[in-house]
Amino acid sequence: MRRFLAIVPLLAGCAAANAAPPSAPPRILAVFAHPDDETVVAPALANAARRGAHVRIVYATAGDASAPETELQPGPAIAALRSQEARCAARALGAGDAILLDFGDGKLGEITRPPAATLARLRDRIDAVMAEEKPDIVITWGPDGGYGHPDHRLVGAVVTDSLARRAARPLLLHAAIRDGSLPPVPQITAMGWATSAPSLLTVGARFDAPDLAAAAAAVACHASQFDAATRGALVPVFGASVWKDGVAFRPALDPAEGTDLLALKR
Repeated sequence: MRRFLAIVPLLAGCAAANAAPPSAPPRILAVFAHPDDETVVAPALANAARRGAHVRIVYATAGDASAPETELQPGPAIAALRSQEARCAARALGAGDAILLDFGDGKLGEITRPPAATLARLRDRIDAVMAEEKPDIVITWGPDGGYGHPDHRLVGAVVTDSLARRAARPLLLHAAIRDGSLPPVPQITAMGWATSAPSLLTVGARFDAPDLAAAAAAVACHASQFDAATRGALVPVFGASVWKDGVAFRPALDPAEGTDLLALKR
């Protein structure tokens, strides 16, 4: 009996050594068209990063066509400013360095020879980022592009097409907004934001107060896009309406459900 008792701790040690290690937090890659697009899912990214996930944000363009809160003309000066804002927002959310692909703002759908050459180059660049980052979860715009912006729609389509070609692929989530959750704010309703039936939004990523604060800090980075009043109001308004039940996602290629990006059921 004594011999048996002496062996028990050794057996326990062997079992612990052979037990499967705890799964690592996921690697999350968010792919959007312009700096500030990340705002629509900002609390979810901040929550994942704060809890240990590896988060990176890719911007297909530097948003060089528009900086309405400045006197800058479209071109390199806006690109430089908005690239700084993108890096600022990524830091505020706890993500790694922003990845800027520097395609022309508003030019992703240009007709070339062959017609889809620009989109093919974009897919190649995104594929290269995915090969390096090896994400478990990819987040991008859905076919609605949020409020129909052509660049948004094209980036989402290129990402979705790229992953649909793969037998083994990361989980793809489209950013979405639940029916009935848009606040009755004229500036928001005038943009024509698309909404989705709740039954399709099987992922609703929860977050906490620090994540809302991080989202607000990220929005504050985008001073070229929003006036001070809008920068201060956007996150509280979305937090009380669009994000009230968690940041909504629509799984695109494979089923998924859950309220935590770090523990999604697939």
